[in-house]
Amino acid sequence: MATKTNLSGPAPLATALLAALAFAGVVAVNGLANVLPLNGVSTAALSDEIPNLFVPAGLTFAIWGVIYLLLAGYVAAAIAEARRAAIPAAPGKLPSGRAAWSRYDAILFLVNAAANAGWIFAWHWRLIWVSMALMLIILATLILLEDGNQVKLAAGGPLAADRDVTPSRRFFLTAPLRVYLGWISVATIANATALLVRMGWNGFGLDPRIWTVVVIGVGLLVALDFALGKREIAAPLVIVWAYLGIVVKRVQVDAAYSAPVWIAAALAIAAILAAIAVPRLKRRQT
Repeated sequence: MATKTNLSGPAPLATALLAALAFAGVVAVNGLANVLPLNGVSTAALSDEIPNLFVPAGLTFAIWGVIYLLLAGYVAAAIAEARRAAIPAAPGKLPSGRAAWSRYDAILFLVNAAANAGWIFAWHWRLIWVSMALMLIILATLILLEDGNQVKLAAGGPLAADRDVTPSRRFFLTAPLRVYLGWISVATIANATALLVRMGWNGFGLDPRIWTVVVIGVGLLVALDFALGKREIAAPLVIVWAYLGIVVKRVQVDAAYSAPVWIAAALAIAAILAAIAVPRLKRRQT
């Protein structure tokens, strides 16, 4: 019990600064992956080596720029939380119990950063099994971080709506992780698809278009859980962006052949947007 309480307490400033260094390392590795590029091949070229119908248009991956900008804000917010916790007498003193950015959050973020950088090396050296394992670690740490945020945002939590918390503080401690999680949810499915393609799996003899529609359905269920189960906006909108990329690529490359795929993706987009909008419209009406 003592260990649990300790982990839920505020992370020290040194740990927050270490998280900032880890994030800078992730950005550097991802940048060098394409500038050098690592192992003589770019990340996009590697994706093209494993063709499948689930890969979106190249422009879709520009969302990494948004993710990194948001994560920079998250790291800055983490440092601010550590500084706030180090000065108990300052205005905005953290309540006892779970902190707005805790030691537990710091550990998860550091593990996530290490897995992110490791994934780049595994992918560029075509170690698809290793990249899949690292992707699962990235996904798991983000799920745990988001679960922790749900607790903090609940009544009585340090980020609850009824507390004296600025919107920017609440935003940067939660929204970046949700955008990141939305993209990684799709990326995990894509990584698993690439692994199956590399293994030569024939989908039990079924048409690859059928399997791609099934995979799109899995992503849709994930998005609906975000939108309806957790009442989130950021994560499902990221999945919408990914599916829009699939529609664009398939229409440009082989619209007639892959019609079932891009139509399924388009319908999934409509369903996700409806899941986000309809409950909010109903709440406004009541």
